[in-house]
Amino acid sequence: MKRLYIWYDLDFRQYHIIATSQSDAKKQLLLQGKIAIKVKARNFITARSFNHLELLNITTQLATMLKAGLSIIDSLNLLVVEQSKPHWQYLMTEIEAQIVKGDSLSSALSIYNYVFSPLYCEIIATGEMTGKLDESFEQLASLLEKSIKLQKNLKKAMRYPLFLLSVAIIVSLVMLLFVLPKFADIYRDFDAELPFFTQCIIDIADSLQHSWHIVCMILVGSFFVFQRYINKRYRNKIEIALMKLPFVNKIIQTSCLTQIFQTIAITQKAGIPLLAGLTAAANASYHCVYRNSVLQIISGIEQGHSFSHVLHLQPCFPNLCRQLIHVGEQSGTLDLMLSRLALYYEVQNQTLIENLSQAFEPLLMLVLSVIIGGLIIAIYLPIFQLGEVIH
Repeated sequence: MKRLYIWYDLDFRQYHIIATSQSDAKKQLLLQGKIAIKVKARNFITARSFNHLELLNITTQLATMLKAGLSIIDSLNLLVVEQSKPHWQYLMTEIEAQIVKGDSLSSALSIYNYVFSPLYCEIIATGEMTGKLDESFEQLASLLEKSIKLQKNLKKAMRYPLFLLSVAIIVSLVMLLFVLPKFADIYRDFDAELPFFTQCIIDIADSLQHSWHIVCMILVGSFFVFQRYINKRYRNKIEIALMKLPFVNKIIQTSCLTQIFQTIAITQKAGIPLLAGLTAAANASYHCVYRNSVLQIISGIEQGHSFSHVLHLQPCFPNLCRQLIHVGEQSGTLDLMLSRLALYYEVQNQTLIENLSQAFEPLLMLVLSVIIGGLIIAIYLPIFQLGEVIH
């Protein structure tokens, strides 16, 4: 596994180098005629090191440079110079070296499949064959931008509800662990029976104080069990169950349809066959129901049926999809109809996400009020009976 290393020259200036080990880093520097007085290991270079936003920026820059008339080698050289991230510099240098050896750009990109998806490489390969590599990068930039926008909309919608939920949990823990124990000591001095509700809350607070580490271990353990076992083994069942939830199913549907039609539309514009585009859409789909539906569509088309006919047999695709696809097949404007469907469901998805956020806000505010209000009532309920206790 590759790793980022920082090394210092004789003037103690800092530089970066990518290597498999510290000895490999020193060997590379010696071959380059450089003297390092110190080499320090930093982060490992993994798939998580390369995010989609950085890939979008690089794809856009390559599209602009190629459109300006620069060769792919010159474009990659400029990216290496301008790029501030060492792992991207290393990747661009490696790709450039592969091209210099005689490999095509698409085959060089396919080596790094943890960064460049099969769809990405296939569109680049089509651009190389047609001599329209700049247009291929533009199409990929458009697809990446829409994909990132879709994810951002969902995260933006969930940000405020999650913030309210976090506040409710933190305030509750503070009151249970620090505030209630102080009041409990005061109540014990009166040697009087506490109201049932207050006593229950105090018992919960005492349990948390004495066994908080056990609770934390249970929560962390549950999270790992869910991630490593339940989510992997029963992921399809969980996704199917989510499809049955009202309102949530519409968000999943519009999100999946947007992603599927965007992918097929881009592949059609790039000149990639429909079956290859559908395969790419199936691979890109994150939901098992739509992934399986697209695979069934591919099987139907391979048997000789039209796209619109097979689409009609899939219940998770609305009738509007079949109608527009049928019109596109009859008029020879399939790529246009696919783009319209992608745009239509993108707008629908954005509207639903905004409505979801607005619907969750009052509900979470109510939950927050009930939790905090309940704790305050539990604290002050014995004080209301203070007169009787003193008497």
